[in-house]
Amino acid sequence: MVVIDPISLAFGAVSTGLNLMGASASNKAAQQDYLNQTAFQKANSQFASWQAGFNAKINDANNQYKYWQETVNYNQNLAYTKALRNVELLKGIRQAEVVRDTRAAAGASYVQDSEAITAAYGEASMQEAVAMQQYQWRSLQARSSVQAMNMEGNSVDRLVNDYARQEGDYATLQEINKGIRSRQFSRTQSARVAQYLSQYNSQQFYEEQPYMEPLPPFAPLPTLITPPGPTMTGAGPSSAAAGLNIATGLLGGVQSVFSMQNTLNSLKTPSSSSGAGTPKGS
Repeated sequence: MVVIDPISLAFGAVSTGLNLMGASASNKAAQQDYLNQTAFQKANSQFASWQAGFNAKINDANNQYKYWQETVNYNQNLAYTKALRNVELLKGIRQAEVVRDTRAAAGASYVQDSEAITAAYGEASMQEAVAMQQYQWRSLQARSSVQAMNMEGNSVDRLVNDYARQEGDYATLQEINKGIRSRQFSRTQSARVAQYLSQYNSQQFYEEQPYMEPLPPFAPLPTLITPPGPTMTGAGPSSAAAGLNIATGLLGGVQSVFSMQNTLNSLKTPSSSSGAGTPKGS
């Protein structure tokens, strides 16, 4: 029967208690470390989600500020384009007034010159008609005088025939002159019409320069939030591992008892053998 010394039992008990306390502390540390990692992962995931939303808000604010700036620039460019169009419109109105006055003056001048040409043509025709009438009266007067005096003879006949011939010649010349004046009248009127058209078209309407309006800016789209990627913490400490640590601690305590007992036994054995070998008389 193996007798275990009380010192070995006490040392084994102390060793077992320390091993059990170490195993318990190790299990609690592993459990706490798992809880810390789980909480950190949860907090990290929440922070990543909050940071993604916060970055999206910052990006939206920057895009909105940029959109306002582009809107201000667009309004300035639009106002400048409207001002240029107003200048072109004023130029067109002023040139239209010049064209109106020029064409009105050309029309009035044409009417006056045409009336003057027509009046001159009529006066010339009237003068020829009066001259012809006067010549006919003189011819009739000469014939009447010859007939009133009952004059006969070749000389009187030649005189009457000469008046008649001159009247016919004068009428022929008038017809020729009438044709010449008519053609001259037509040429003068045609030249005056050409002059009127030249004066009428001497001033043209102002062609306004086109200006394109700037394109309005596009409103910014909301920023898309990218969700954080999945993460994994791992499995927590198992109860089997905790039981194994406890069993290991108990086994270590038992081993400590036997180790201490062997140590004590080894210490006792040499001292007994040394006492037996000493002579009694010494």
